[in-house]
Amino acid sequence: MVLTVSEEEFVQMKMIVMDRDEREAFRLLKEFLKRLEQQKNLGLKSHLA
Repeated sequence: MVLTVSEEEFVQMKMIVMDRDEREAFRLLKEFLKRLEQQKNLGLKSHLA
């Protein structure tokens, strides 16, 4: 599975690491996880069609 990260998200990740902002890191991780789940579900639907 591949997660494409935008330039803006990359900068956000760098800022989170520099600031050691655990709450923001968790929020971004949840967003990435949600996108991966959506990709997975789309892949399963394409196999059923």
